[in-house]
Amino acid sequence: MRYIKLYEIYNNQLVEVESNRYLYHTSNPIFRDKITKEGLIPKGKSEAWLSDTKIDGEVIFAVNSDNKEDWFDSTYDDDIYRIDTTNLKNTWYNDPNFDLEDKRIITFERIPLSSIELIYKGTGE
Repeated sequence: MRYIKLYEIYNNQLVEVESNRYLYHTSNPIFRDKITKEGLIPKGKSEAWLSDTKIDGEVIFAVNSDNKEDWFDSTYDDDIYRIDTTNLKNTWYNDPNFDLEDKRIITFERIPLSSIELIYKGTGE
């Protein structure tokens, strides 16, 4: 992963990153129907988020690695979506809740159905 622009994270600014061709997003299967109709839509803070997150605004989380060991594990059997960034114009940033070497990234922009594929159907358990 190559950094395009570096910003000061401690000043509440984000570090922009270049994404790989494929990114991975995990989601509870209860959202599967909505995602398969609307694509991935940025969401804001909720009970599901840690209250001390450093992110303001609505975002989509992804992992910038093909290595399954890097993918987010909520400890539940979640759905896994592969995002093909080939035709996306999204800007991606390092997730400020993690250090710069971590592969977790965020975007503030929607991801259409044409760019996502459900590659694993979880049970939610």
